[in-house]
Amino acid sequence: MRTALLLLLTTPAFAGTPTWDAIKAVSSWDSVATRSHSDGGQIGVFSATVADTACFKGTASTTAAPEKLLDVATDIESTPKWSSAGVSEAETLSEAGSSIEYYQYLDVPGWTMASDRFWFLSGTTHKADNLIEFSWKRLEDGGAHNARFTTVREANPSAIEPPTNVGGWRFSTTDGTTAIEYFICTDTGGSIPTVVQNAATKKTLPDTVGELIGEAKRR
Repeated sequence: MRTALLLLLTTPAFAGTPTWDAIKAVSSWDSVATRSHSDGGQIGVFSATVADTACFKGTASTTAAPEKLLDVATDIESTPKWSSAGVSEAETLSEAGSSIEYYQYLDVPGWTMASDRFWFLSGTTHKADNLIEFSWKRLEDGGAHNARFTTVREANPSAIEPPTNVGGWRFSTTDGTTAIEYFICTDTGGSIPTVVQNAATKKTLPDTVGELIGEAKRR
């Protein structure tokens, strides 16, 4: 699923690369903010450090079915239509079983004083009883899609590919209610003032969660 502006908003990593299992294993997250979203209701924002990387978690609950939420998260091409994050290009590169590889390009607003970003990711879906997960990790140099990667880089020489990009969604159901957890850990690959990072994180992560819920309800 899109990582959007949140890729620009975490503090840079110093060493190590977090894994999806390591992210899920974190037992203590620090509360950062709580925000009400028109589609997502009350959304919590939390932070933690995983493998020396600043990570964020968003939480919410909804009556939308997990399968609908997963459908939105994995419908890569539809992202620019319902997301306000600024994803201008979104392309599924390959699909096989529960895995999907994809590319997205983020037009970064000028007020962030940052370059555009793009990413090539490998996503995996896992289902077990009342739990659905969709997680992603970076494809180095585009993986098997290096030709497309090279085309994007040459066409956008000032754009930056975050060197660390790991995250995922978790949808769990209890008595007709779906609990949502959204995770993102990234090294942005650029330098952004801390005050801008903190202010924008509090705004964009709830939008990422709330807009996904809103789109799931519309489908």
